[in-house]
Amino acid sequence: MKATALIGVTLAVALCSFTAEAAMHWAPAPVKHSGGHGGHDRNAAKPFMLVEGDGASLSLINPTLNATPLTAEQNRVAIKPTGMGNYHALVATHSTGELHESAIRYVYMSGKSSGESPSLLISHEKSALEVEPAPLAREHWRYYSATDAIFILRFRGKPLADAVVTLATDNGTTGEFRTDTGGRLIVPLPEDFSMIKPGRAGNKPSEFMVTASHSDGGQTYITTFSSAYSVNPKHWQSTELGLATVLGGMLIGGFIAFRTRQRKGK
Repeated sequence: MKATALIGVTLAVALCSFTAEAAMHWAPAPVKHSGGHGGHDRNAAKPFMLVEGDGASLSLINPTLNATPLTAEQNRVAIKPTGMGNYHALVATHSTGELHESAIRYVYMSGKSSGESPSLLISHEKSALEVEPAPLAREHWRYYSATDAIFILRFRGKPLADAVVTLATDNGTTGEFRTDTGGRLIVPLPEDFSMIKPGRAGNKPSEFMVTASHSDGGQTYITTFSSAYSVNPKHWQSTELGLATVLGGMLIGGFIAFRTRQRKGK
Protein backbone atom coordinates (compact mmCIF):
# COMPACT_ATOMS: atom_id res chain seq x y z
CA MET A 1 0.00 0.00 0.00
CA LYS A 2 2.81 2.40 0.94
CA ALA A 3 4.72 1.46 -2.24
CA THR A 4 1.65 2.23 -4.38
CA ALA A 5 1.18 5.58 -2.67
CA LEU A 6 4.87 6.41 -3.19
CA ILE A 7 4.64 5.59 -6.89
CA GLY A 8 1.58 7.83 -7.17
CA VAL A 9 3.37 10.71 -5.49
CA THR A 10 6.43 10.23 -7.71
CA LEU A 11 4.31 10.26 -10.87
CA ALA A 12 2.46 13.37 -9.70
CA VAL A 13 5.74 15.20 -9.02
CA ALA A 14 7.13 14.13 -12.40
CA LEU A 15 3.98 15.27 -14.21
CA CYS A 16 4.01 18.61 -12.39
CA SER A 17 7.65 19.12 -13.36
CA PHE A 18 6.90 18.23 -16.97
CA THR A 19 3.95 20.59 -17.28
CA ALA A 20 5.81 23.47 -15.63
CA GLU A 21 9.00 23.21 -17.65
CA ALA A 22 8.37 21.46 -20.97
CA ALA A 23 4.73 21.85 -21.94
CA MET A 24 3.98 22.69 -25.56
CA HIS A 25 3.02 26.36 -25.89
CA TRP A 26 2.87 29.31 -28.28
CA ALA A 27 5.19 32.29 -27.99
CA PRO A 28 5.91 35.32 -30.18
CA ALA A 29 8.71 34.58 -32.64
CA PRO A 30 11.69 36.94 -32.69
CA VAL A 31 11.42 39.50 -35.47
CA LYS A 32 14.39 40.86 -37.39
CA HIS A 33 13.99 44.60 -37.95
CA SER A 34 15.12 45.80 -41.33
CA GLY A 35 15.57 49.37 -40.17
CA GLY A 36 13.19 50.62 -42.83
CA HIS A 37 10.70 53.45 -42.60
CA GLY A 38 7.14 53.30 -41.28
CA GLY A 39 5.48 52.26 -38.09
CA HIS A 40 3.67 49.12 -37.14
CA ASP A 41 1.72 47.57 -40.02
CA ARG A 42 -1.60 46.24 -38.73
CA ASN A 43 -1.92 44.07 -41.86
CA ALA A 44 1.51 42.47 -41.58
CA ALA A 45 1.84 38.76 -40.82
CA LYS A 46 2.25 37.98 -37.10
CA PRO A 47 5.03 35.46 -36.35
CA PHE A 48 4.74 32.85 -33.61
CA MET A 49 6.74 29.81 -32.62
CA LEU A 50 5.54 26.58 -31.07
CA VAL A 51 7.82 25.60 -28.20
CA GLU A 52 8.20 21.85 -27.49
CA GLY A 53 5.78 21.13 -30.32
CA ASP A 54 7.57 18.86 -32.81
CA GLY A 55 5.05 16.89 -34.85
CA ALA A 56 1.99 18.82 -33.67
CA SER A 57 -1.01 19.55 -35.88
CA LEU A 58 -1.60 23.28 -36.29
CA SER A 59 -4.66 25.30 -37.22
CA LEU A 60 -6.07 28.82 -37.12
CA ILE A 61 -9.74 29.15 -36.21
CA ASN A 62 -11.44 32.36 -37.32
CA PRO A 63 -14.27 34.20 -35.48
CA THR A 64 -16.94 32.21 -37.36
CA LEU A 65 -15.27 28.93 -36.26
CA ASN A 66 -13.83 27.99 -39.66
CA ALA A 67 -10.46 26.25 -39.19
CA THR A 68 -7.53 26.53 -41.58
CA PRO A 69 -4.60 24.09 -41.32
CA LEU A 70 -1.19 25.68 -40.83
CA THR A 71 2.27 24.51 -41.83
CA ALA A 72 5.24 25.41 -39.66
CA GLU A 73 8.83 25.88 -40.69
CA GLN A 74 11.17 25.02 -37.83
CA ASN A 75 8.15 25.34 -35.50
CA ARG A 76 7.46 28.90 -36.71
CA VAL A 77 4.30 30.17 -38.36
CA ALA A 78 3.42 33.58 -39.78
CA ILE A 79 -0.27 34.36 -39.32
CA LYS A 80 -1.43 36.40 -42.28
CA PRO A 81 -4.62 38.50 -42.29
CA THR A 82 -7.68 36.42 -43.11
CA GLY A 83 -9.76 39.39 -44.24
CA MET A 84 -11.84 38.98 -41.10
CA GLY A 85 -11.36 41.20 -38.07
CA ASN A 86 -11.47 40.18 -34.40
CA TYR A 87 -9.79 37.40 -32.43
CA HIS A 88 -8.61 34.14 -33.99
CA ALA A 89 -7.49 30.99 -32.13
CA LEU A 90 -4.05 29.59 -32.83
CA VAL A 91 -4.28 25.91 -31.91
CA ALA A 92 -1.71 23.11 -31.72
CA THR A 93 -2.55 19.50 -30.79
CA HIS A 94 -0.31 16.47 -30.42
CA SER A 95 -1.00 12.92 -29.27
CA THR A 96 1.54 10.19 -28.55
CA GLY A 97 0.26 6.99 -26.98
CA GLU A 98 -1.46 7.96 -23.73
CA LEU A 99 -0.34 11.61 -23.79
CA HIS A 100 -2.50 14.30 -25.44
CA GLU A 101 -1.19 17.86 -25.59
CA SER A 102 -2.69 21.11 -26.77
CA ALA A 103 -1.61 24.74 -26.90
CA ILE A 104 -3.97 27.65 -27.51
CA ARG A 105 -3.35 31.35 -28.06
CA TYR A 106 -5.73 34.10 -29.16
CA VAL A 107 -4.50 36.47 -31.86
CA TYR A 108 -6.20 39.72 -32.85
CA MET A 109 -6.37 40.27 -36.61
CA SER A 110 -7.47 43.39 -38.45
CA GLY A 111 -10.09 43.19 -41.17
CA LYS A 112 -13.76 43.42 -41.92
CA SER A 113 -15.99 42.77 -38.92
CA SER A 114 -17.19 39.19 -38.66
CA GLY A 115 -20.30 40.21 -36.77
CA GLU A 116 -19.48 37.62 -34.10
CA SER A 117 -18.54 38.15 -30.48
CA PRO A 118 -15.18 36.68 -29.31
CA SER A 119 -17.22 34.63 -26.82
CA LEU A 120 -18.30 32.34 -29.69
CA LEU A 121 -14.68 31.43 -30.43
CA ILE A 122 -13.68 31.16 -26.78
CA SER A 123 -16.54 28.81 -25.87
CA HIS A 124 -15.90 26.63 -28.94
CA GLU A 125 -14.23 23.36 -27.86
CA LYS A 126 -10.75 23.37 -29.38
CA SER A 127 -9.20 20.54 -27.36
CA ALA A 128 -10.29 17.93 -24.82
CA LEU A 129 -8.68 19.91 -21.97
CA GLU A 130 -8.77 23.67 -22.31
CA VAL A 131 -7.99 26.79 -20.27
CA GLU A 132 -10.77 29.17 -21.29
CA PRO A 133 -10.31 32.89 -20.55
CA ALA A 134 -13.31 34.33 -18.70
CA PRO A 135 -13.19 36.87 -20.15
CA LEU A 136 -10.40 37.28 -22.67
CA ALA A 137 -8.35 40.44 -22.17
CA ARG A 138 -9.35 42.50 -25.19
CA GLU A 139 -7.38 44.81 -27.43
CA HIS A 140 -7.99 47.91 -25.32
CA TRP A 141 -7.40 46.68 -21.76
CA ARG A 142 -4.99 43.76 -22.00
CA TYR A 143 -3.57 41.61 -19.25
CA TYR A 144 -1.73 43.75 -16.70
CA SER A 145 0.63 43.02 -13.82
CA ALA A 146 -0.90 43.25 -10.34
CA THR A 147 -4.34 42.26 -11.64
CA ASP A 148 -6.27 38.98 -11.62
CA ALA A 149 -6.63 36.91 -14.79
CA ILE A 150 -9.71 34.69 -14.63
CA PHE A 151 -10.19 31.38 -16.46
CA ILE A 152 -12.48 28.35 -16.61
CA LEU A 153 -10.76 24.97 -16.92
CA ARG A 154 -12.85 22.60 -19.03
CA PHE A 155 -12.52 18.92 -19.85
CA ARG A 156 -14.62 17.79 -22.81
CA GLY A 157 -16.63 21.00 -22.51
CA LYS A 158 -17.46 20.66 -18.81
CA PRO A 159 -15.87 22.65 -15.94
CA LEU A 160 -13.12 20.71 -14.16
CA ALA A 161 -13.17 21.24 -10.40
CA ASP A 162 -10.32 21.01 -7.88
CA ALA A 163 -7.60 20.84 -10.56
CA VAL A 164 -4.07 22.12 -10.04
CA VAL A 165 -2.93 24.72 -12.58
CA THR A 166 0.52 26.30 -12.84
CA LEU A 167 1.63 29.78 -13.87
CA ALA A 168 5.00 30.68 -15.36
CA THR A 169 6.13 34.07 -16.66
CA ASP A 170 9.08 35.00 -18.82
CA ASN A 171 10.14 37.31 -15.98
CA GLY A 172 10.79 34.27 -13.77
CA THR A 173 7.66 34.03 -11.62
CA THR A 174 6.03 30.64 -11.03
CA GLY A 175 2.95 29.71 -9.05
CA GLU A 176 0.43 26.96 -8.43
CA PHE A 177 -3.32 27.44 -8.15
CA ARG A 178 -6.44 25.28 -7.91
CA THR A 179 -9.81 25.57 -9.63
CA ASP A 180 -12.98 25.92 -7.55
CA THR A 181 -16.08 23.70 -7.74
CA GLY A 182 -17.15 25.44 -10.96
CA GLY A 183 -13.77 25.03 -12.65
CA ARG A 184 -13.05 28.73 -12.13
CA LEU A 185 -9.46 29.78 -11.73
CA ILE A 186 -8.14 33.14 -10.51
CA VAL A 187 -4.51 33.80 -11.39
CA PRO A 188 -2.92 36.96 -9.92
CA LEU A 189 -0.52 38.23 -12.55
CA PRO A 190 2.68 39.21 -10.75
CA GLU A 191 4.35 42.59 -10.46
CA ASP A 192 7.63 41.15 -11.74
CA PHE A 193 8.93 43.69 -14.26
CA SER A 194 12.45 44.61 -13.12
CA MET A 195 12.57 48.05 -14.73
CA ILE A 196 9.56 50.32 -15.23
CA LYS A 197 9.65 53.52 -17.27
CA PRO A 198 7.00 56.26 -17.42
CA GLY A 199 4.38 55.66 -20.12
CA ARG A 200 3.18 52.50 -21.85
CA ALA A 201 5.47 52.87 -24.87
CA GLY A 202 8.59 52.61 -22.72
CA ASN A 203 7.69 49.20 -21.27
CA LYS A 204 7.79 46.09 -23.40
CA PRO A 205 5.22 43.41 -22.50
CA SER A 206 6.27 40.03 -21.19
CA GLU A 207 4.70 36.58 -21.55
CA PHE A 208 2.80 34.33 -19.17
CA MET A 209 1.67 30.75 -19.56
CA VAL A 210 -1.03 28.84 -17.69
CA THR A 211 -0.64 25.05 -17.77
CA ALA A 212 -3.18 22.42 -16.72
CA SER A 213 -3.07 18.63 -16.70
CA HIS A 214 -5.70 15.95 -16.15
CA SER A 215 -5.79 12.15 -16.22
CA ASP A 216 -8.84 10.21 -17.36
CA GLY A 217 -9.21 6.53 -18.27
CA GLY A 218 -5.48 5.94 -18.41
CA GLN A 219 -4.97 8.96 -20.68
CA THR A 220 -3.10 12.12 -19.71
CA TYR A 221 -4.11 15.52 -21.07
CA ILE A 222 -1.95 18.64 -20.89
CA THR A 223 -2.94 22.05 -22.19
CA THR A 224 -1.49 25.56 -22.15
CA PHE A 225 -2.85 29.06 -22.58
CA SER A 226 -0.27 31.75 -23.31
CA SER A 227 -0.54 35.49 -23.71
CA ALA A 228 1.30 38.77 -23.31
CA TYR A 229 0.90 40.89 -20.19
CA SER A 230 1.98 44.48 -19.66
CA VAL A 231 3.16 46.77 -16.89
CA ASN A 232 0.21 48.04 -14.89
CA PRO A 233 -0.62 51.64 -16.00
CA LYS A 234 -0.99 52.66 -12.34
CA HIS A 235 2.80 53.17 -12.26
CA TRP A 236 2.55 56.30 -14.36
CA GLN A 237 -1.15 57.16 -14.38
CA SER A 238 -1.16 58.07 -10.68
CA THR A 239 1.67 60.56 -11.22
CA GLU A 240 0.08 62.02 -14.33
CA LEU A 241 -3.32 62.23 -12.66
CA GLY A 242 -1.84 63.98 -9.63
CA LEU A 243 0.01 66.48 -11.80
CA ALA A 244 -3.10 67.14 -13.88
CA THR A 245 -5.14 67.68 -10.73
CA VAL A 246 -2.60 70.19 -9.36
CA LEU A 247 -2.40 72.09 -12.66
CA GLY A 248 -6.18 72.06 -12.98
CA GLY A 249 -6.55 73.44 -9.48
CA MET A 250 -4.04 76.19 -10.23
CA LEU A 251 -5.85 77.18 -13.43
CA ILE A 252 -9.26 77.23 -11.74
CA GLY A 253 -7.86 79.21 -8.78
CA GLY A 254 -6.24 81.71 -11.11
CA PHE A 255 -9.45 82.17 -13.10
CA ILE A 256 -11.49 82.78 -9.93
CA ALA A 257 -8.93 85.34 -8.67
CA PHE A 258 -8.98 87.11 -12.03
CA ARG A 259 -12.78 87.31 -12.06
CA THR A 260 -12.77 88.61 -8.48
CA ARG A 261 -10.33 91.39 -9.37
CA GLN A 262 -12.46 92.33 -12.37
CA ARG A 263 -15.58 92.70 -10.21
CA LYS A 264 -13.73 94.86 -7.64
CA GLY A 265 -12.44 97.12 -10.38
CA LYS A 266 -15.95 97.94 -11.63
